[in-house]
Amino acid sequence: MEPNHRAPQGNPSADRRPPTEDRRPPTADRRPPTEDEPEGVAWKGALAVALVVGGLVVWRACSTPEGAAGSAAAPSSATPAAGDPNDPAATAGPDAAGQTAPPRCAPAGAAPFVIGDAPPAPKAAEPEQGAGGGAADSAEDLAPFAVEVGRGTTFAGGFAVGAQREAEGGTVAMVATLSADGAQGKLVRLARSRGDMDPPIVAGAGGAVLAAMLEPNAGGRAIKVARIDGEHVTWGAELAEGRDESLALDVAASGERAVIVWDDVTRDGKRSRIMLASADVGSLRSVTSPRPVSQPSTDAEVPRLIARPGGYWLAYIARAEEPAGRAAAKEGDDANEDTAAAGETIAHQWLEVVPLDETGALTATPRAVTPKDGHVLAYDLALGQDDSLILAFRDDDTPSGSIGGRISAVLVRLGGAAEPRVLVGGDREQDAPPEAALGLGAGVPALLRGTAGPGGSSAGGREGAAVWLAIANASGPTQLAALTAKGEIEGGLRPEPALGRGEPIAASAEALLVARPAGKAMKLELLRCALSAPPR
Repeated sequence: MEPNHRAPQGNPSADRRPPTEDRRPPTADRRPPTEDEPEGVAWKGALAVALVVGGLVVWRACSTPEGAAGSAAAPSSATPAAGDPNDPAATAGPDAAGQTAPPRCAPAGAAPFVIGDAPPAPKAAEPEQGAGGGAADSAEDLAPFAVEVGRGTTFAGGFAVGAQREAEGGTVAMVATLSADGAQGKLVRLARSRGDMDPPIVAGAGGAVLAAMLEPNAGGRAIKVARIDGEHVTWGAELAEGRDESLALDVAASGERAVIVWDDVTRDGKRSRIMLASADVGSLRSVTSPRPVSQPSTDAEVPRLIARPGGYWLAYIARAEEPAGRAAAKEGDDANEDTAAAGETIAHQWLEVVPLDETGALTATPRAVTPKDGHVLAYDLALGQDDSLILAFRDDDTPSGSIGGRISAVLVRLGGAAEPRVLVGGDREQDAPPEAALGLGAGVPALLRGTAGPGGSSAGGREGAAVWLAIANASGPTQLAALTAKGEIEGGLRPEPALGRGEPIAASAEALLVARPAGKAMKLELLRCALSAPPR
């Protein structure tokens, strides 16, 4: 530290000076030395005292700035410090205008439900704050051979989510259920999961849960569907899935029938198509023969299904058939593995939507709801106002995992679809929300239901959201925004302190179900979110 910084102005210790010769008492007042005391002892004693006092003054002056800064930064017990993780308002992310916004989510109160072996409790220490207000990830947050969870759902008993974990000398597929208040949870074992498969897909069916999972067999793969009532598991008929590389699969229930959809390649292997079958919800019997529902000339994949009153909405990613000349050239290149170029093809991809009745029969012709010159990489869907469909999708012409692109939303009704609206990233339209200028990293959108509609209320009487949009990103905190029933952002897109890097996987009208990795385990907890800040 420089000398001129050692003694701040106004510091009393800086005015202390060691006694000098000018400040000594007059010589006439000195006591003359005695015979036993030499004359030099007196001034040597005074010099020693002066050195001691001077050393104390210098030490005090050097240590004062740090001490003063520490004292000024130390918060009182009644006032939380800025950035204190225990103070949600202090850690809330900024809104689109750069202002610190109050938090919209708060823990529901129940302790998290843990799947797997939870890591040991951390030592009592000052918590490290992560980006966006969430706790910073440690080396134990992500671990190999950890529990995997898929999309969640709601049913009459609360929440359900498909999961798989290492156990019994292999991988075991299971369904985790959680009560509506998060206080009670349990695991229901389904079967051993063979091969590198995804966790089971789940759907609510009244007081039961339907689960669909893939299993390898001699002919390729089979789709197994089960009904879970409490802890009782009933298996239905198996469906042949084929040998294609895609693991896309979805299931939903409406009325007395359940519908299962997946993608599979045609017999000539030139394109992929969407296949559909239905079964009785109660017994999972009376299964219809699988049939294609996408257009014969369309290469379709990644189907998603959502129940609506009187039927379903079916959505999938479509791409145009590759021109014959380009396909022939590609086959010639692939024939020589030494000269074939490795890379990812960036093709034009768009979303197609078709309504179904309760039996899974098409009630209209599939139609494109996003531009056919786009590059849809991922999407999610939720019900909107008057049983309409809200689709949120990422459009990006860069390879998977790259930073860039934009997230848009489109509202689809039985009578037609509106124009897609950019929500985040990309080129801003004139009437686009401020969030459209934000970057989104490599995140993909997730839509989760909120209250029944605009102006609805959540728990505690606070104004709720029709749909929640979540964008999880491995490089930063999860972004959360409320959407209106028309798919427009309301209240801003920003991180939430209570959410941190957690990933919302299901939602009811009262709470969001959030999954958080914890070593090899996975924690499931509930957050109550609303447009207004939670009461404190």
